[in-house]
Amino acid sequence: MYMLALIALIVLQIFTASIALYFYSLTKKKDVEGFQPYSQFLIGGSALGFASFILFMFYVFVDDRFEIGNNLGQVGDFVGGLTNPVLSFVALIVLLRTTLIQTDEARKTSVIMLEQQRLMEEERFESTFYKLLERYESIAEVNLRIHTEKDKLSVGLRMLQDIRKKRIEFDEAELRNQIRNVKKHIKEVFVKDKLSKTMARAWKVYHFVDGSSLKFSRKKYYFSIMVDAMEPCELVLFLSSAFAVRGLAKGVKKYVPGKVIKREFYPSGLLFNYYTRRPLNAKAQAAM
Repeated sequence: MYMLALIALIVLQIFTASIALYFYSLTKKKDVEGFQPYSQFLIGGSALGFASFILFMFYVFVDDRFEIGNNLGQVGDFVGGLTNPVLSFVALIVLLRTTLIQTDEARKTSVIMLEQQRLMEEERFESTFYKLLERYESIAEVNLRIHTEKDKLSVGLRMLQDIRKKRIEFDEAELRNQIRNVKKHIKEVFVKDKLSKTMARAWKVYHFVDGSSLKFSRKKYYFSIMVDAMEPCELVLFLSSAFAVRGLAKGVKKYVPGKVIKREFYPSGLLFNYYTRRPLNAKAQAAM
């Protein structure tokens, strides 16, 4: 009899340990949909197995002379002593699972909210970006894209010719002197009021994009939109104005804007090499 009871207790321990390990494995398992509640069939089967064990224990320890009606207190102590620890353990496991589900859902909600916030911020960015770009295009239409009387070239193309008129002289000069002379020449051309005002609008668009909190890939995308909105001569003028100001050229250079313009359009081959990331010597880099 006692050997049978010992076997039953060992079976109970194995059963409880198996359930615990199974529940633990479920807490570690992740699928595409995240954590899921425990199966009702699993919980019901566990309860049925434990109830069967209680009945078996009654069969082992209670003889025919035992009257349940007169010994309800002992029966309650017997059942409660076996049931409470197991139920408490199962309740703890289920509570742990519920906590994991709530934490997982909270994390998903947080991710969704952050994504929505990011989209809203980008929508606000786009709205301001296109307004600034529209303002640039409106002033470019008036100052650079118009044609003077009896002139087939636009004002912007004429200004491009002015900035390119010393190209041969610059290309033949020593590199360090070339940098200094090109910057000086650009500043002289940009004294013109229409050109400087137009480029100031272009710089507002650039600084808005470059100073934003967007990822670099997105910044590069919006910079490409800005470049597409410019006439080729306007882009060369914009890059030239950046080259003349120390520090600004490096910021523009990272977007590799020079690849869309042919070498001949620049006031010097130096600018083409710089904006297309062709190698310059260390002294030239230091002079930028």
